[in-house]
Amino acid sequence: MEPQHGRARSRCPAAPPADPTPCQGPHEAVTIVYRHGHEVAGCVHHCARLLAGLEGARVHPFVPAGSALDVYLRARELPPCAWEIGK
Repeated sequence: MEPQHGRARSRCPAAPPADPTPCQGPHEAVTIVYRHGHEVAGCVHHCARLLAGLEGARVHPFVPAGSALDVYLRARELPPCAWEIGK
């Protein structure tokens, strides 16, 4: 279990453990707000992948507009759990 914990620290908090893709950019570039108010910060890449699979989630309103737009544009092109089908 220890190696997985070390791996989790090398990736942003928004990266699902099952998603093998590396982070892109700063690990706290964007914050996703879940439908029930829980928040998680992450890189643009993993936040987009997370947003694609979360019903009712959104990008935090204080995220820079360029990063928020990038996340939304990427998320709309992805299926939920994109890593499960190799995307």
